[in-house]
Amino acid sequence: MTTEQERPVRELPGAVEFTKTITEFDVYSYAGITGDFYPVHVNAVYAAKQPVGERVAHGTLIAGLMSTVGGLWMLKNGIDGLSQGYNRMRFVRPVRFGDTITLAQAKVGESEDGRRVICRVEARNQDDHIVAVAEHLIWNSTSS
Repeated sequence: MTTEQERPVRELPGAVEFTKTITEFDVYSYAGITGDFYPVHVNAVYAAKQPVGERVAHGTLIAGLMSTVGGLWMLKNGIDGLSQGYNRMRFVRPVRFGDTITLAQAKVGESEDGRRVICRVEARNQDDHIVAVAEHLIWNSTSS
């Protein structure tokens, strides 16, 4: 039997998804905004000599997409809240230029007063491999 923790997030009740293909432009824009020009992201010659063998997206770019799906989830559920952060965030597999990433978020718990919502977030590539996971903590200001 599959437990809730083992099921893909997209299969959980109330899950919301967001899909984006990661482009070279995305990675270079993100590098410019953050100042993170680590060569595995922006230097093809350097990256070719690394274990992945090519440039990869910043893990925190994928974390930003987790924020996107989190906002969509809150809007769908009528929650006027704020992200309180992410627990147990892991970058499981590299994201390459051209990968199409689908992120899914679903509620898995909440505090007794409903003010803190706990969601699972998962990012999968076009081959359905998990590339990143996290637990999203949301402050729910609309809870009574």
